[in-house]
Amino acid sequence: MQFPKPVRIKLKGKAYTKFRKQVADRAKERCEGCGCYAPRVIDGTFDQYRCGHVSHKRSKGAGGQDTLENVEWLCWKCHRTYEDKWNYH
Repeated sequence: MQFPKPVRIKLKGKAYTKFRKQVADRAKERCEGCGCYAPRVIDGTFDQYRCGHVSHKRSKGAGGQDTLENVEWLCWKCHRTYEDKWNYH
């Protein structure tokens, strides 16, 4: 007997922008890694080196979802530290 695959929550476009705002608001625009100020936008735009990032605890590739329980708000330095640990290459 085959069971259907569970439906994963993967947001795109405006829905992901709204989700990103919810994560930033939950963290009060503070990095949940080091505690530094990590705003959602600066002067109305996203700057990858000065704004915060949504980081998945369990990656989307490993079946993680876009849910508040599976993400944390990180500054670009803390987010980069996680990427260095993955080291795919």
